[in-house]
Amino acid sequence: MSPRTTGLALTTFAVLAGAFHALGLMVPVFKVPFIGGRWTGLVLLLLMLASGLRLLLRGRRDWQFSPLTLKQLRRFRSLRRGYVSFLILICLAGVASLDNLLVGKRALLVSYGGRLYLPFVRGDFIPGKAFGFESEAETDYRELQARCRAERRGDWVIMPPVPYATKLDAPAIVESLEMRDGVLHRAGARDGFDGIAYSVFMTRPEQKRQEFQFRKGLRHGDFRGWNEAGEQVEKGRYENGRRVSYTDYTDGRAAALEPMAHAVWKRLVFPPSGPSVTHRHFLGTNTTGQDVLAMLFGGLQQVLVASVLFVAIVFGIGILAGGLLGYFGGRVDMLGQRLIEIWSVLPFLFVVAIISSLITPTLTVLVTVVAAFGWMKTTSYLRTAVFKEKARDYVAAARLLGASTPRIIFRQVLPNVIAILVTLAPFEVANVITSLAALDFLSFGLPPDEPSWGRLLHEGVDNFSYPWIVSSAFAAMAFVLVLVTFVGEAVREAFDPKKFTVYR
Repeated sequence: MSPRTTGLALTTFAVLAGAFHALGLMVPVFKVPFIGGRWTGLVLLLLMLASGLRLLLRGRRDWQFSPLTLKQLRRFRSLRRGYVSFLILICLAGVASLDNLLVGKRALLVSYGGRLYLPFVRGDFIPGKAFGFESEAETDYRELQARCRAERRGDWVIMPPVPYATKLDAPAIVESLEMRDGVLHRAGARDGFDGIAYSVFMTRPEQKRQEFQFRKGLRHGDFRGWNEAGEQVEKGRYENGRRVSYTDYTDGRAAALEPMAHAVWKRLVFPPSGPSVTHRHFLGTNTTGQDVLAMLFGGLQQVLVASVLFVAIVFGIGILAGGLLGYFGGRVDMLGQRLIEIWSVLPFLFVVAIISSLITPTLTVLVTVVAAFGWMKTTSYLRTAVFKEKARDYVAAARLLGASTPRIIFRQVLPNVIAILVTLAPFEVANVITSLAALDFLSFGLPPDEPSWGRLLHEGVDNFSYPWIVSSAFAAMAFVLVLVTFVGEAVREAFDPKKFTVYR
């Protein structure tokens, strides 16, 4: 791909993403820059637009890689473990960019009353009244899908493969039970049901009619009954399927409600619940009832945005500070080194704790704080490399030709030390992933309503009796970190100058 083609692609993406955001449309792929927040998205779009316009207006027709760079790229492709890991990471980034096409509580397409709706791209919500519900709140598309299937009037709803939002979406899980020969069973189970189950009104499926305690499928324990208005009208007690006590608060009118009860029995599954294909909780739910797979997907999106921001900030500071210290040396280098030493002894965790107590930290704020304490290593490497490069003949020739200091630093020296940044990038990504997960694990990170691998890991550690929580979070985090590490090792070996240096 030529520079001009790359510039055209970046410019087009930035313009379309900005236009969709201004119109209030949440179009997958184009909404990815705004995952970290509105201002973060605008900054990223401005950077992409500036880079795209520069490549479009000033870029050459073709990339002209040096023979050394071509050798390094071929070497990287020959390292299969790192190259395959790199391709997998690219695929994960592509999947995460699809966003609410794959994971989300809004329907992809709704056909209702002869009209088609695309709720997943709307910035606002469609009220429930538009689809026959009484509520003015946003439509519950999972409930609408179930109703359309039950009524069979030609209306239909297409939901994402994981029909749950990555945050603030903890629906109640209701499991249907079967009454066989007077004994209540879970679907497909042989043994009788133990627990609390209830029946509902045929005319109001959302309203409980009676609630019983069961032991081995038989009524055993207290029970309660309600009318259609939700008022309790009766109570009693059963032992081994036989009623031993009963109280009617309506002077005998509660018995008239019996024919109104639905024959289907249900039970409410309290969180956390295990993996279930029926309810499409493929990795179960956490302690608050949120879908684990949806949270992992949201956490992956946070990781990708955080990695881009972190690498951009750290490399920006490292290039500027390291280039100046290495090129000028002397008193500038001495003063800069002392300031770095002072800054490095500041307590990182205390600073984050103070910030978390003063404001609600967003992803951008956390990444900025982590980057404020993570740029020093990059600066040190670049300082050393620039210090060596400035003594070479081409720098002296540039000075004799009258090149300015900024031109020598940014156009002559830094391009020759860019391999250091390429080598450090994967390890910086691993650094920000572990740092954010650690902050969320310690409750100093993102708010509780945001998806986070660290918080999910913390919930799993606190609830080892629900192994799907900790195993899912650990597997996702370990998998991504292993891939990043493999890429880092391959890049470091491919760009090792000793592989391609000839000493005479």
